[in-house]
Amino acid sequence: MTPLSGKRVYLETLGCSKNRVDTEIMLSHLLQNGHSLTEDPSNAEVIVVNTCGFLTSASEESVNRILELSDQKTEGHCEKLVATGCLTQRYQEEMAAEIPELDGLMGSQGFEQIPELIQAMYDHPDTPQLFLTKKPHYARYEEQEAVQTTPRHFAYVKIAEGCSNMCSFCNIPALRGNFSSRKVESIVREVRTLVNKGVKEINLISQDTSSYGRDWDKQTHLAELLRGISAVEGDFWIRMFYCYPNTLTEEVLEVMAADPRFCRYLDMPFQHISDAVLKDMNRKITRKEIEAKMAEIRRWLPGVAWRTTFIVGFPTETEEHFDELMGFVEEARFHHVGVFPYSHEDNIRSSKWGDPVPNKVKHERRKQLMALQQRISHENLEQYVGQTIRVLVDGYSEETDLLLQGRAAFQGPEVDGLVYINDGIARPGTFHEVEITEAHPYDLVGAIPETA
Repeated sequence: MTPLSGKRVYLETLGCSKNRVDTEIMLSHLLQNGHSLTEDPSNAEVIVVNTCGFLTSASEESVNRILELSDQKTEGHCEKLVATGCLTQRYQEEMAAEIPELDGLMGSQGFEQIPELIQAMYDHPDTPQLFLTKKPHYARYEEQEAVQTTPRHFAYVKIAEGCSNMCSFCNIPALRGNFSSRKVESIVREVRTLVNKGVKEINLISQDTSSYGRDWDKQTHLAELLRGISAVEGDFWIRMFYCYPNTLTEEVLEVMAADPRFCRYLDMPFQHISDAVLKDMNRKITRKEIEAKMAEIRRWLPGVAWRTTFIVGFPTETEEHFDELMGFVEEARFHHVGVFPYSHEDNIRSSKWGDPVPNKVKHERRKQLMALQQRISHENLEQYVGQTIRVLVDGYSEETDLLLQGRAAFQGPEVDGLVYINDGIARPGTFHEVEITEAHPYDLVGAIPETA
């Protein structure tokens, strides 16, 4: 059959930054195979939706978006509609049977095969083409070219896939397979390439960053990886997302402390603090151990900014457990907190307890915890008023072109607050010293001094 090329492809990403990296891999392989990309779905001949299936709410959003885009098959130029990612991995048989608008399905692996899937859809137009496996694996993930979709000055680098922790509330092992780390040399090479292109912020991501390398020999190798990245020359930040407290070693902290380019920022989801709830969540850690780890981190990284997440309304969470969580957050003084109502899913171990906490109670607990954290966040940020801090400028504000916006080292991209700059000139992707003049619950306001 004649090799297919020259199709206009629209690719939309739903869900997390890890999905974004998968999309970047697909974009690269599409371009390498002669296809072109469009940002307008009405102009696309092939539409690909990279889905999220982590929670029921995300699954519903993904299905609704697929159905919305399917209208382009009658209203636009669309000839083929494809779904990829976690939703497709989770509901393989259901999606193939219940969404006849789909011409192709790909799970949560093998994204480099997207050109082959498109070829197969055109070669066999009468039957949906299914590039699916029951259990994901990532043997070919080691070296992948990608098209950067973030602003040119920051990028996400995925250092591992899958997860082996088996938290009872989570279906990631089912959707993404067991934990699988990339090699140090591959990651360092990617980081060096990005820095040479002008990237100023490297964001290391995975499902369990602090367990990097543990799938090789039961030992973590994150310190080795960070030393390799630290050897890359240049003026840039390195930020780590999703570190588990169980496996973050003192050796890692020592490497971070020795290089100021490692942001004094840790994204470390705790999910709860009550020993009873942590045990039912299968988190393999106690409150005492969490607090000991926090103290150790603060010894090595004074002033470290914490990002963490909690789940409220877990099936075995009582009012007393929630009160304990509120007290812990009050004491801990986190910079950034995400709070999620427990989601009862059909493919998680905690489903054996049912869903006894009413949704109204879940959302009320979330509201209370977020109100507490908003006050703490505001108090934390007020300490910066009158100080001059280093900021990576992102560009014009999304709210108005009368302001610039950027982020300090304690503000991760796309998830945390911002520094708004109301006086001074700066190019996107440059570091500037900014004098802070105002603090708000989640954001700061400042100016670039004329002498800067």
